[in-house]
Amino acid sequence: MAILAACPSEPLEKQPFAAPSGRTDDHAALEEYYADRHVRARIVEYCSATRDGHPTAAYITPLGPVAPDGTVQEFARSLWDLDNLIFFFQLDYLNPDHSEEPYLHPADVLLKLEPAFRACRAVCQSFGLDVQAVLTGRGYHFVGRIPLDSLVIETLAALPGETPAWHAAHETRRPHGLTACPPEPWRRGATISPRHARAAAGLGLLIEHVAHLILARAWTSPIPFVVNGTGAREGVVGRECVSIDFSHVGDPLDVARFRTAFSAYRRHQNRPDLFGAKVAALPALAALPRGAEPLVTFLTDGRGLAIARQAARVSHVTIPDVQQGVGKLLADYAASPLAAFHRSFRAECRHVTRPLPDWRAADLPACITAPLDRPNDLLLKAGHVQHVVRGLLAKGWMPAQIAALVEQKYQEPHEWGSRWSRLDPRTRAEFDVRVFAGLVATGADDLGDFTCASAQEKGVCPLVGCPRSPSLHLN
Repeated sequence: MAILAACPSEPLEKQPFAAPSGRTDDHAALEEYYADRHVRARIVEYCSATRDGHPTAAYITPLGPVAPDGTVQEFARSLWDLDNLIFFFQLDYLNPDHSEEPYLHPADVLLKLEPAFRACRAVCQSFGLDVQAVLTGRGYHFVGRIPLDSLVIETLAALPGETPAWHAAHETRRPHGLTACPPEPWRRGATISPRHARAAAGLGLLIEHVAHLILARAWTSPIPFVVNGTGAREGVVGRECVSIDFSHVGDPLDVARFRTAFSAYRRHQNRPDLFGAKVAALPALAALPRGAEPLVTFLTDGRGLAIARQAARVSHVTIPDVQQGVGKLLADYAASPLAAFHRSFRAECRHVTRPLPDWRAADLPACITAPLDRPNDLLLKAGHVQHVVRGLLAKGWMPAQIAALVEQKYQEPHEWGSRWSRLDPRTRAEFDVRVFAGLVATGADDLGDFTCASAQEKGVCPLVGCPRSPSLHLN
């Protein structure tokens, strides 16, 4: 499956190709696609701070399977940038009952996503955040950058109050199986300063605020809005929803990554177990920028590799500087109910006492106790974590106590493998609990679907003969 080396010794735009053994027409199309100098230039551009600059992404990495010779067909760049903070969140169509929908019926899905896309655009534009929108296989990425020498960096760095827990181990940790790319010694030895780490954590608080502002426009969407893939109830076409996803904020900055513009998109081909053989047989797509183009452009022209090669000749994908918009967003956030909750949560986390309350002594339904009994893998799923947070809040627990309990479960021996050598238990626990408790605290989550019936429809009910009525409200 050889297309491009994961970490070439030559610059990406000059790198030679290796022909895949036993290649299919699709492999040949991918080889021809990545051989196009304009496509290569756009990928490098997306990893750079300026149009003509050297890549400032700390590394470029493969997505999907890597061939035995070390070459790949899909590309991501690190969220960690040597010269910038990267403002990033994504919008995804999710449907666990019909995961094939974005690929078999792309026009229908894009039309359903369009009100959510416009809501994201409207919120960003209201602050002057001139973000780059990139259309992927099942949604959009929204991306901007804030130079590390910007004045707003100090304000961002002051928001979290302390250096995030993941920072302590970052110099000894590299993302699993990845190497800095290009491999100059200065890039291999790059580190993240405490100021950089605090600013990244502060930016995460702002992106959470953006998500709240987008949720306030949920009425514009024909399908439900959720946060970080928590899932929805049964609708017209299964449990379809649009997810505002900023879950990367709960990962160490040096580990998080996102797909590059003009990368081929082959997730549906690589996962026939998820999408079925019919979907896996469909051709590769490409991640394409959407600027002022109307949706009809993508509906009529498509998103195949041939269209992407044409677009690469006329489009530029330098990530835009959004520091001025972030300054305006900071002012709005500072006066928001979410900021007040964040301040309270941080204070609680600093003073949480142990031992924690005995959750087994509470009258909790099985849908809430199951993830605490079997944290791997239930407590790794956003829908289950949200359910635990809602349930314990209803029993009088403080958000910081819930975060400490989730962290404790992550630190217990539950056959985690290498997960917590790459990620950080405290960062992940505090982030997830903060997000879901913040939705409740600000009223963005009115708990209207916190019922037994909803738990069953969302798939968080363990179906163990619980005596509660399906219509019972769990709080």
